[in-house]
Amino acid sequence: MAKAMAPGGVWPFNVPMRRRRPQPLLVLAFVMLMGVLMYVQKLPTREPVLGLKMASGRLSVYYTEHPPGPGWSVRSIAIQDRAVWVDFGFPPGFSRQSAGTIQQALRARCPIITDAAWSVLLKTQDIEVRGLAPDGKVIAAISCRALQNGPIMPGK
Repeated sequence: MAKAMAPGGVWPFNVPMRRRRPQPLLVLAFVMLMGVLMYVQKLPTREPVLGLKMASGRLSVYYTEHPPGPGWSVRSIAIQDRAVWVDFGFPPGFSRQSAGTIQQALRARCPIITDAAWSVLLKTQDIEVRGLAPDGKVIAAISCRALQNGPIMPGK
């Protein structure tokens, strides 16, 4: 039985396959699209409650990756009044320290400015770090956004 030849005298299945190169404009469009998507993800949300919910989720990840220190514990992360409240339990005996020492220790527990939790908050929203006594009462609280803007001077 004779094999049928393709037009031009070439066997149809003996032709080597050539790999097509991606088109430069297609690659450029893909890179631009991915860049735009990454940029849009970092913008603050327009929904105030949604931004606070996202920030509280990111803060739980932050404090898992950056533990507050020996003896300290994150008791809760909650959304309250245009802020995310992060409640810390003090190490044993720490609540008897002076007010200045307690506030300095709470300042050190604020998330860094480059953390992803800040990127989803509006300018009117805050992260508040609070220190709780063993019975659950708030001993001291620090506004982390106020620390970013510099120290608050009395009389200004």
